[in-house]
Amino acid sequence: MNYESRTSSTADQRAAATARTKALLVHLYTASTMVVLMGSTAFLLNGQLTAALFTMLLSVVIDATDGALARRFQVKLHAPEYDGRTMDDIIDYVSYVFLPTIFMFKAGMLLGPSVIFCSFPLIASAFGFSRVDAKLDDDGFFVGFPSYWNIVVAYFYLTGSPPWLNTLIIIFLAALVFVPTRYIYITRFPHRRWAHLAGASLSGIAMLAALFIGGDMRQLLVVISLIYPVIYTVYSLFLDLQARKAAR
Repeated sequence: MNYESRTSSTADQRAAATARTKALLVHLYTASTMVVLMGSTAFLLNGQLTAALFTMLLSVVIDATDGALARRFQVKLHAPEYDGRTMDDIIDYVSYVFLPTIFMFKAGMLLGPSVIFCSFPLIASAFGFSRVDAKLDDDGFFVGFPSYWNIVVAYFYLTGSPPWLNTLIIIFLAALVFVPTRYIYITRFPHRRWAHLAGASLSGIAMLAALFIGGDMRQLLVVISLIYPVIYTVYSLFLDLQARKAAR
């Protein structure tokens, strides 16, 4: 092997090692969500509900950005022994389902026996996460209510809604997990993705701000934060109806 071949081979090995390191760092970034959730759990156990909810919602930032990083650094190619989808599903179940359910239990948000009603989201989402067509990546949709229990809990907390109403909403949404309606998968939706990302970001910022502001300003921020979720839901149902009509 001549000098140029050895140099080229060494350069290729370094490039491959660098690409693998970046891919593993993306996986580590995804896994770091558990550190944030551990902090949220500690706050919750200490009765610091606002701090617990803030850190729980903050974990959504990682979830919203790690997919783009995974595609950018080709983690499937450079770190194939770790399944990012499996890791993401495990973390999402803790972040979007388990911890919000514990929050509802700790905060007394549901009617008694609250253990029973808190189990509804846990069981429904276990089926939802294991559904083979839960994510239609190519089309940019979730199938069934996408287990946004952390967002639901945030609105319960911010509005101070009564336990009887919260319980009815939880039962209704748990049932919707099994209804094969399509909901926009924001980070994979091919049409006006940046508009949806911007709307979701503004909604999240307003919600987080409302956690630390009281009075009329909190009410205003909650209303502002609801604008995009309403648009998201209506548009998702409209697209689902169109898809059903086209399939007939």
